[in-house]
Amino acid sequence: MNIPDRLLNEHYGDRYFDVVDALEEAKRIHIGNARVVERVNGAPLTGGKKIFRVGETGFGAGRLLVALMGSLDAGGVRGAVIDYHTVELHPITAERMGLILYAFRDRAGHYIDRLIEAYSRVDAATPGLHGAAIAGDFGVINLRLYIGEALSMVESLGSPCAAWFLDGHAPKKNPDIWRAELLSAIGKKTERGGTATTFTVAGHVRRGLEAAGFAVEKVPGCGGKKEAVLGTMLNAHP
Repeated sequence: MNIPDRLLNEHYGDRYFDVVDALEEAKRIHIGNARVVERVNGAPLTGGKKIFRVGETGFGAGRLLVALMGSLDAGGVRGAVIDYHTVELHPITAERMGLILYAFRDRAGHYIDRLIEAYSRVDAATPGLHGAAIAGDFGVINLRLYIGEALSMVESLGSPCAAWFLDGHAPKKNPDIWRAELLSAIGKKTERGGTATTFTVAGHVRRGLEAAGFAVEKVPGCGGKKEAVLGTMLNAHP
């Protein structure tokens, strides 16, 4: 497959995403299938705010965060505080992020600008946890970007997440991001009734999620991807 240079993650020999359906894919597979907008709208008020925690494996160029901002606005969400915990082992520059996301500027330009402005304030060259706030009509997203290995990020979380977006590169390209040890840790950092979504339906990924405590089902995919996976946490962890 001939991948344009701007879309190629040279560490894995894989593209960050398909520019044709990438935003729609994110909205359908991760946000729509897990009913994230509805769940944010229905979240109980804490100090007058709707607090919702998201975890993500594979920040990449921030495509899912762009899709989430657009979905929250389109869904009429107001007064939300989204704690967005994500991880990236091989961070890119803000300039490259802009090049990668350029194909979506006609549909999501102002969300891309907000993301890049926030990302530019992060010292992505330094390992560890970094924070930045992104404000919008929906409320605020507290970006918590961990530069390093995914397991370290997951284990460092003080509170469980309501939704996990598992969006690393394909299992054959980056098997570590789908290993059983990491999926088990994600299960322990998921609240009861919380979700985990992923584009891959690989058998070992589904079995790893089930072993981590998720009830796993195949759900509609997007574009050429007919099926995706939705996991729902059955029990709370101590």
